[in-house]
Amino acid sequence: METTILFYSIIDSIGKQKIRSELTSDIESSRYYIEMIMANCERRIKAEDEDALGSLCEGLLHFMLTVCTLPSSRKVQSNNTVLDIVIPNLQTLKTFPNKSLVICIVKKTNDINQEQFNSVTRFQPENKNLWLISKRPLSIGYINYIICPEEKVKPSFERRNFRDIIVDIQKFLKQTGDKSFRFFQ
Repeated sequence: METTILFYSIIDSIGKQKIRSELTSDIESSRYYIEMIMANCERRIKAEDEDALGSLCEGLLHFMLTVCTLPSSRKVQSNNTVLDIVIPNLQTLKTFPNKSLVICIVKKTNDINQEQFNSVTRFQPENKNLWLISKRPLSIGYINYIICPEEKVKPSFERRNFRDIIVDIQKFLKQTGDKSFRFFQ
């Protein structure tokens, strides 16, 4: 089954409104939903298929950002560089990189395009504000959210569990004093 169809069938079985309602009242519940949705999807896709897993994480992150009404720009292209996700937006990134996050989804951990990655770091010079999502831990000096179906990640500054990403984004926005418009909360 195609990853996108699988993902949305699981979301529909849980109920978009139920997820929205719970996350609006308690963003911490995003951990539970991310873990549950990932577990349901991982059972149906091949564990070694990093591309499908990366696409799943990307779709799930887009869905969660929307449901939680967290400001973001997705698939932003500037100067021949595509940025997967920018929090809160490209204009803030260009003006105040210390108040912006760039999130990169690494779909193939042993096939990182160093040239493309270097162009991303030109946009976001703040190492702590460049977050990577990957199936396996990366040996790189940035915060790495790990999709870990069979192993537990011991949280540290650089290595985090993917399920924590929405809570961490919200904390980041609060710390930077972001006042972007939100529909609910």
